[in-house]
Amino acid sequence: MLLDIHGARGSMPVGTAEFARYGGDTTCYSLHHDEGDLVTIIDAGTGLRLLVPQISKPGTTVTIVLTHYHWDHIQGLSMCAPMWQGDLSLRIIGPGDVAGAVSGAISPPWFPVPIADMKIEFVSAPESFHIGEVEVTTFPLNHPQGGLGYRFNHDGRSVVVATDHEAGTDADQALVRRSEGADMLVHDAQYLPSEIESKRGWGHSTWEQAVAMARQAGAGQLLMASHDPSRSDAAVDDLVARSVDLFPQAAGASCADRFSL
Repeated sequence: MLLDIHGARGSMPVGTAEFARYGGDTTCYSLHHDEGDLVTIIDAGTGLRLLVPQISKPGTTVTIVLTHYHWDHIQGLSMCAPMWQGDLSLRIIGPGDVAGAVSGAISPPWFPVPIADMKIEFVSAPESFHIGEVEVTTFPLNHPQGGLGYRFNHDGRSVVVATDHEAGTDADQALVRRSEGADMLVHDAQYLPSEIESKRGWGHSTWEQAVAMARQAGAGQLLMASHDPSRSDAAVDDLVARSVDLFPQAAGASCADRFSL
């Protein structure tokens, strides 16, 4: 499988020069088979705009899995042109009441037209399901209003996406268990250890906590994501360098990266 990064910024998009390398778009990944066929889109932040050319062929059906419904993870849906034009059929899978959450956010008066009028199948994520030949399992994340992490398995390869997640509760046990032996763990690393005390309850982890999760799970690679909107490229570089000292297979997610699993 291939994992493409289209947005890895947390909380809100940013656009000035000091954020150019890691990118300013909010969370959006896509998973592909090795030959390039799209399996699914994971979260629909502003990074979704970079996928629009790939999903614009009339008659296309796309599955999007959502970790949760905060605006930085669904905003890209509001500007997904092929969906509004009727060329794209969507299946959106997520925690709980998917239709209520997405339709409530993307509708008047917050958006000019209601997304509920589009060709969308809303599915509440079960504990396990398949997208084509890819097996998907879910687990809870520790984030305000809740959230889900996802493990994708296919042909002996696996990737786990766990963003947004605040480490330090019983939810860590499920995350580590579901991540055991994964080829890649994508994990929230929004904060520095020196920042976490003032950010308790905000729903994000430090890079040290992300490294600890990867080590406990025996993950092959750690991809740190959900970069703080104030964290410059140079500051993310420093965070990554500190992480590599403890876990050599660590990296920082940056827009336009592609990882082979």
